Amino acid sequence: MIQRLTLAWALGLLVLVSSCVSKKKYQAATTDAQNQKASNDSLRSALSALQSQLNDAISSNKMLTSERDRFQKESDSANAALKNYQGAVDEYMANMDDVEKKLKDKMADYADRGANVEYKNGMVYLTLDDKLLFRSGSSKISKDGETVLGTFASVVNEYPKMNVLVVGHTDDRAGRGGDNWSLSTDRANSVVRALKDNKLDPARFTSAGQGEYNPVADNSTAEGRAQNRRTEIILVPETFKLLNRQ
Repeated sequence: MIQRLTLAWALGLLVLVSSCVSKKKYQAATTDAQNQKASNDSLRSALSALQSQLNDAISSNKMLTSERDRFQKESDSANAALKNYQGAVDEYMANMDDVEKKLKDKMADYADRGANVEYKNGMVYLTLDDKLLFRSGSSKISKDGETVLGTFASVVNEYPKMNVLVVGHTDDRAGRGGDNWSLSTDRANSVVRALKDNKLDPARFTSAGQGEYNPVADNSTAEGRAQNRRTEIILVPETFKLLNRQ
């Protein structure tokens, strides 16, 4: 009987020990599972954050690519326009050099009589003393003046894209009627009419008079006054068309 009790007690102890061991394993397994879940949740959160950053980077890259393409297109357009303008400027400069040379050659016979050709401010100037163009105190063109203007017209007719500005000037001594401004304007208009008679398109002309108000020399001397009594014929590029050339 004692043996039976001992056996029963041993079996009970074994069951109790087994139960304790199983509970500890369960608790340990439960703890591991919870830790694993927390770890997985953390990884999923990190993965979601990385995915969000990746999406932002992709979106930013697309925007930067679009901006780059836009800037490249604008740069290409600007370079094309610059090349076009440079071509227009080169053509213009070549024409101005050419017309200056031809005018100097044609006007060489009149150089010692008051005809001067020069390039300045992007334009070609033909300056003619009043004694070469007009009778004293008059706006009527002389025979020599007609010859000079005819020579000028023969050159300028080769350059139909150049406009012609004619500006009359006087000294500060009162002319007939006491109005030098009117005299300078009348002289400029007379030159324009003479050029029109030499088959130049009148649409190319602009005339103006500045009277005594743009002197190039001292009006207190006879020599200075003679220099101030002049007519400037200026060849002007078609600036608007040059800047808007397509």
